[in-house]
Amino acid sequence: MKASAHILIFSLFISTSLSNPAAANMTRYQTPFEQAIWTFNGDQFSCQIEHKITGFGSMKMEALPGETLRLELTADWLTLNQTQSSIKITPPTWKKSHTALGETQLIWQGNKATSNTSINPFLEALEQGFAWQAIIDGSETASYLVSSSPVNTGQVANQFRLCRHQLLPKPFSYVRSVELFFSPGSSQITMAHETDLDAITQYVKADSSITQVLVDAHADNNGEHLANLVLSKERADEISARLVELGLPKRLIQARHHGAREPKVSNKTQDGRDANRRVMIRLIKRPNKIATKRTAGVEYGS
Repeated sequence: MKASAHILIFSLFISTSLSNPAAANMTRYQTPFEQAIWTFNGDQFSCQIEHKITGFGSMKMEALPGETLRLELTADWLTLNQTQSSIKITPPTWKKSHTALGETQLIWQGNKATSNTSINPFLEALEQGFAWQAIIDGSETASYLVSSSPVNTGQVANQFRLCRHQLLPKPFSYVRSVELFFSPGSSQITMAHETDLDAITQYVKADSSITQVLVDAHADNNGEHLANLVLSKERADEISARLVELGLPKRLIQARHHGAREPKVSNKTQDGRDANRRVMIRLIKRPNKIATKRTAGVEYGS
């Protein structure tokens, strides 16, 4: 290691100890700057930044469709359960700051500690060349100070932001089974329906393992049996046609109409009838098929 790098890391540790006397008795973990690497992986299904901490484990930021950012600290050898650890943003010694830059609480489950609260400032911190620092109370006699190494973090943060803009609107856990509800006697598609139909379409286009899109339309029991059967067919046809208009291949769509024969709940109440006027859209996947090939990881480091 170069002498200048030794002095830099040593000064960072001394600065931390002076600003927080309790940290003087902590075991410290930080990858040497000349060995520090930030890895980016991303596609339409997820975006991820990971940074290995020598001797401890890793720090990771992840973005998933339709969800808030998540921060994760993983230990290679430490296991805790339902324990909180604080993680905060710290400037390097040459960037003095007297204001709070950002902090959140990680919750431990086994060897992983996660948080999805107030994570955006941690991404901004990478863009500014700031570090992440976690304080862990492992036991009454053991505490740990785990710090990231702010080397070339601006590049990986920029890749992560670009990836987030390309994420799908919703994850598979949402679009795999979606119910659309209708007004009495109506088969008209609403703005709320459009939002879900767009999310479904984008997901199917991105995931080559989807083999079928099942559309099952229903009615409540108000009116004649034949009229309800016709109404449910109109609903199935409207939804199917709109999915095709949005770009789904017609061969993937299987539309069925059931009239009032398969109520979800009892039709004896207004709430029940409201719940039964529906179209259910389900996505069928090819077994054991990965959604899509993930882009190769990009590393940024010294």
